[in-house]
Amino acid sequence: MAFSVTSFKTNLASGGGGARPSLYTIDINGPSTYSFSANSNILVKAAAIPASTIAPLTTNYMGRAIKMPGFRTFDTWTVTVLNDEDMSARETIMKWMRAIAGTLQGNRDGTSGGPANSLTKSEGDATVTQMGVKGTATQTWKVHQMWPTELGEIGLDWSSDAIEEYTVAFAFDYWSHGTKTKSNDKVSKKAPSF
Repeated sequence: MAFSVTSFKTNLASGGGGARPSLYTIDINGPSTYSFSANSNILVKAAAIPASTIAPLTTNYMGRAIKMPGFRTFDTWTVTVLNDEDMSARETIMKWMRAIAGTLQGNRDGTSGGPANSLTKSEGDATVTQMGVKGTATQTWKVHQMWPTELGEIGLDWSSDAIEEYTVAFAFDYWSHGTKTKSNDKVSKKAPSF
C-alpha cells in the first residue's frame, strides 16, 4: 500500500484532528468533606489517564521459563495542582491525609486516624474526562477507591514569579472506562472490563 499524505490528513481530520492533551476535566471526590470544590478541580494543571499493567507470571516447564498472564496492577495516579493563595485544595488533601493516618505529630483520635476513619471510609474517587475539540466529552475514566499517599513539596524561590504548584499521588484499587455513545454526546459508563 502506497503512503499518501492526503489520506493521512483525511483520516486524522475525520477523528477531530487527534486528541489533545490539554482538553480534559478532572473531578476529585474524597469522602465527606474531602472533595475538591469546582474551583479546586479547575486548578488541576496536569494529570494522566490512568494506566494498568498485567505482570507476566513466569512458570518453569521442562527447563524453560514460560510467561503467562499474571495479576493486573495499577500504579499510583499523580496529579499536579496549581496553588491558590488560600491553599484550599492543599488544605483539603492535608485534612484527608490526617483523617487516614492521624495528625502530623502522630496523634490519633475520633477525627484523625481513629477507628471511625477506617480506610474504607476514607476512600474517594476521581473522574478524568477527555474533551473533544468541539467541547464535548469523548471518553471518561473513573478512578475507584483512591486515597492520597503523598502530598508533594512546594518550591519557593526569590528569582521566580511563576504560580506555585505541587503534586498529589493517589493509591487506588482499579479504574473503569466510559465512551461516547453514537446517538448523542453523553458519555456512557461501562462496567470495568477487567
